Amino acid sequence: MNNSLFKTRFRKEIGYQWGVFKSVVDWTIFLYLFIPALAIGGYHYYIWWSEIPSWVNGFPLTFLFILLYFFCWEGRIRTFLKEADQLFLLQKRYLVVALKKSTRNLYVLGYSVGVLILVGILAPFLFNYYNLSWLEILMVTFYFISLKALILGWKQYLDDIVSAWKKGFFTVLLFVALGAFTFSFVTWALEQFTFLLLMIGLIQWYLFWVKSSKRIYKLTTFSKDVEVENMLKLKYVRNIFVFSEYVEKTPNQKKRSSLFYRNSKRIYNKRNRQKSLQELFIKVLFRNKMYLFQCLQISSITTAALIVIPPIWIKCMIFFGYIIILRMWIKIVYKRTMSNHFIVNVRKDDIIRIQAEHYIVNLISLPVISIVGLILILIIV
Repeated sequence: MNNSLFKTRFRKEIGYQWGVFKSVVDWTIFLYLFIPALAIGGYHYYIWWSEIPSWVNGFPLTFLFILLYFFCWEGRIRTFLKEADQLFLLQKRYLVVALKKSTRNLYVLGYSVGVLILVGILAPFLFNYYNLSWLEILMVTFYFISLKALILGWKQYLDDIVSAWKKGFFTVLLFVALGAFTFSFVTWALEQFTFLLLMIGLIQWYLFWVKSSKRIYKLTTFSKDVEVENMLKLKYVRNIFVFSEYVEKTPNQKKRSSLFYRNSKRIYNKRNRQKSLQELFIKVLFRNKMYLFQCLQISSITTAALIVIPPIWIKCMIFFGYIIILRMWIKIVYKRTMSNHFIVNVRKDDIIRIQAEHYIVNLISLPVISIVGLILILIIV
């Protein structure tokens, strides 16, 4: 009964996610995009074992550890629990515990394989450029696999924090503190005593197993587990909706007061149709936390890439690509806002609407691009 419940829900989950994947990637995309990408990537990977590309010159070893560390923070442990389980499964505690154990083992194993794949992709550089031995690479891999498991366990406890700002504060604090320790410790251990990575890795595995086992046997976290499960199940669907211009977003039921423009006062004293559209979009953009987060995410990822990647020509390419992506994103948000059924005073082909779009794209993008461009200049100089 225990394994059959897990297997049934696992098969249903695979079928659901496969349906989501097929809705985005049809056979033409797979044939003309994925297969050539795999072939080209496999060819370059084969070449890397015999000849290291020139663009790697200047990359510190810490950069690869940063990639592994960021990957360790991706993902969560799911439970496959449903709201209807409260009527039956909570009366049979052993079924809930067995289901949570099986899902924990499944996702820890899956993410461990993910770390192995990432290390395998980086292996040509670790061997041929950074001159690490097999033993050192195995120790680093074991350390980051155990770190991945430990972070997955801590995330479950962070989800139990009700206050959003407290949860954000402890998450950032843990991310920075653990990252600083990881980068300094791994670098030092590779130079001094490699087996320390194995010892700390075993400690991390022990901490994860103890904390995770305690939480598995707690039934008071059932509501939070179901909430997180529903969120993770629809993760990829939400990502599709975010980049879809024609999908209406459902409002947040726990909506709080916006940080900007709480009181709907006029921005322009002298108003016309064009300024009305501009004012409307400015208020929509700054009142919607999702839009602000997306803009911050695009800019922060670009800034991090500009700081980490050494070659100047790659920095410039990333910056110009950032300009194109940011302006395209603003246009998508503008068209999404203007597609609302309540906005009927301006037609799609009206010159006023087009002028307002050009003005808005420049108004929002130029200050943000200027800040990132200033950071680029400071990095180069």
